[in-house]
Amino acid sequence: MIEKSHSKDSFAHRSLSEESISLLEWDNLKTQLSSFASTKMGKNTILEFDIPTEYEISKRLLQETIEINRLEKNLDISISFSGVFDISKNIEICSKGGVINSSELLEIAETIATSKVLKKILLDFEQRPYISSFLNRLIDHNQIEKILKTGIESNGRISDRASQKLANLRQELLSKKSERRVLVDKFMQKNINYIQDNIIGDRYGRPVLAIKVQFAEKFRGIIHDSSASGNTIYLEPESIVLKGNKIASMEARVAGEEFKLLKEWSQIIRDNDKSLIEMSNILLRAEHSLTRSRYSNWIGGKAPIIENNPIVSLIGFSHPLLIWEHKKKEAPKPVSIDFHINRNTKVVAITGPNTGGKTVALKGLGIALLMARSGLFIPSIKNPIIPFCPNIFVDIGDDQSLKGNLSTFSGHILRIKNILESLENKIGLSLVLLDEIGSGTDPSEGTALAISLLKEFATLSDITLATTHYGDIKALKYTDDRFENVSVAFDEESFRPRYTLNWGIPGRSNALSISKRIGIDEKILNEAANYLKPKEVENINNIIKGLEEERVKQQNSAEEAAELIARTEILHDEIKKNYEFQKIHAEKIQESERQKLSKHIKVAKKEVINLIKKLKNKSATGEDSRLIGIRLKEIETEHLTQTKIKKITSWSPKIGDFIKIKSLNRTGQIIDLNEKTRSFDVKCGSFRSKLSINDFEGLNGEKPNFKNSQIQINSIREDFSFSKIRTSKNTIDVRGMRVHEAEIIIEEKIRKFHGPIWIVHGIGTGKLKKGLRSWLSSLNYVDKVEDAATNEGGEGCSIAWIK
Repeated sequence: MIEKSHSKDSFAHRSLSEESISLLEWDNLKTQLSSFASTKMGKNTILEFDIPTEYEISKRLLQETIEINRLEKNLDISISFSGVFDISKNIEICSKGGVINSSELLEIAETIATSKVLKKILLDFEQRPYISSFLNRLIDHNQIEKILKTGIESNGRISDRASQKLANLRQELLSKKSERRVLVDKFMQKNINYIQDNIIGDRYGRPVLAIKVQFAEKFRGIIHDSSASGNTIYLEPESIVLKGNKIASMEARVAGEEFKLLKEWSQIIRDNDKSLIEMSNILLRAEHSLTRSRYSNWIGGKAPIIENNPIVSLIGFSHPLLIWEHKKKEAPKPVSIDFHINRNTKVVAITGPNTGGKTVALKGLGIALLMARSGLFIPSIKNPIIPFCPNIFVDIGDDQSLKGNLSTFSGHILRIKNILESLENKIGLSLVLLDEIGSGTDPSEGTALAISLLKEFATLSDITLATTHYGDIKALKYTDDRFENVSVAFDEESFRPRYTLNWGIPGRSNALSISKRIGIDEKILNEAANYLKPKEVENINNIIKGLEEERVKQQNSAEEAAELIARTEILHDEIKKNYEFQKIHAEKIQESERQKLSKHIKVAKKEVINLIKKLKNKSATGEDSRLIGIRLKEIETEHLTQTKIKKITSWSPKIGDFIKIKSLNRTGQIIDLNEKTRSFDVKCGSFRSKLSINDFEGLNGEKPNFKNSQIQINSIREDFSFSKIRTSKNTIDVRGMRVHEAEIIIEEKIRKFHGPIWIVHGIGTGKLKKGLRSWLSSLNYVDKVEDAATNEGGEGCSIAWIK
């Protein structure tokens, strides 16, 4: 009894899972996936494919997809399964003692040949361990391929080479047919006046002549047919009948020999049926991997990271069925959405207006998890992190049933009851997707029931997503940390949904504002507003609106930061390339100079040796010695005088030089200098600032210096005994910068400063001035900030007094 009960529960669980998979439109995705298959056999296999419920199987499928995807991207030609046929049924016939025809045998030979080519391309244990693990079991079957391709021509005809006896019989048959043709031609020439036309007809494999009916009794033979009008008979003359009988007998002998060969070859297939069936299954598995890979590329998929933890990180996800509609039927491009679910979040409540994309979001997450289990990539911007959920339960759509006497509400509740029962017996992680939970009944009761059900799902299920219009469900997040709010983005100007998700922000009520825009009477709307709890609704909506605005600000700041980082990286790469070029160029010059010096030394050495030989000559006179001495002095001057190398420990900076800013540890370029004040205008990326000679050094550590010497006293602060008069030294120009860019430059300056500092920010929109003043006022070492005098910039310049 216990076993029967358990079996019944398992069946009910499986049935509910199958229904849930169907509600997610998985069959539509399989149909689209099958269109990427190379063979009819591969297409049918995908349509019959069952989603794995074991983690190891799904992991293996995904790795196979990744391996073959990487391989095909690196190959110059595409992987082809065009020579693979569905041979399983024919092999089964042979295994039972049956005989298959020559075309069917040739398909087996072609499949064997293709399997060897694919094995050569795909087999590589180092690069493709998962695919190689099953391809390695492929047996080449070279002998079977040789026998079949030798005995069967490419058009399926059994070749004369198959057996000598068959070749002799066919030769004899051909000879007898030629003899019969001669007899027919003679008969026609002899009886040309009695024949309707000169065409030799064929009836049941016999040659016939069209004889006029009035001359039928004139000839002996077999009448095989007559014309519709009855004016013509088709006669096989007696002189030809005997020859035809011999030909028929010969054809039977040829057919018998051909059948004998087919039987022998079918026996060979029977003897190797198991290895051939395994070959067919292996090729089918490889084709399935390739189909998944090609479909994944087509939808712009990324390989998911499948984990046994209830964590979802899915960025820029687009529903694959909507991608198909966009590419195949020119529907609008789907809007990508994000999913962020951490380990502690159990229930996600999605709120927002109708047709805003809530149900599509539910189905999207469900189908993404099914794709991961099936070894498919998921269409997203980054590689998604997906939990392995063998238990996916869905309640989406109208479950009204006339046969079962169930209302829409009852249908939903019955399915939810079945889901709760299945969760109690589940093995592995679970995902529950609920559309409009608690709807279809009185709103107050529906809200209470929905809250109670969601809390139960938070206990039983690992992840639950539920769409709702009930406002009280939004508040669960603030009393139970297992809940999270998500809203469908709504454009207040156009009053249309944006089809994106705002995580952490509940949806606002837009019913009254939409009604007002449509043109409902103001009196009706005011009365409707009175029925609401004014303060409570207003407060909640204000909080939600504030959250939405804060989210937009954060997103804009993140985009600006990303842009700044990108520009900095580009500048860094340019400077690095310039440095490498100069370094290589300097090495080339040094090498060239070394070669020149070496050449001069060799020439001088040779000439000195010759001069010494002359001196050693006994016939050399005093005048010769004097001249040789003069020449040695000239050689020393020309070749051997060494230039004193002065080690550069400092240099005089000039416009265009690249420098290293000490405080930022970044490279900049001098764009202007003032020798009187010893200040430099330096550009670093989008930054532009004035620096003193102590604020930077050369790219190789050289110390900057002016030609005239001066005595410098280093101090922690640049100007300890500060001046209240504006100079280039206590002035910073930040015009054209963003607030955060200007803050970096100003902070570096005032960190070593004491006294008033003039900050030129311009007037413009006032955003830069406002941002800088707000920031400066928050610093504890800034005494005060005020506008500069009219002659010093007025409102376009602020003076910050540093303590």
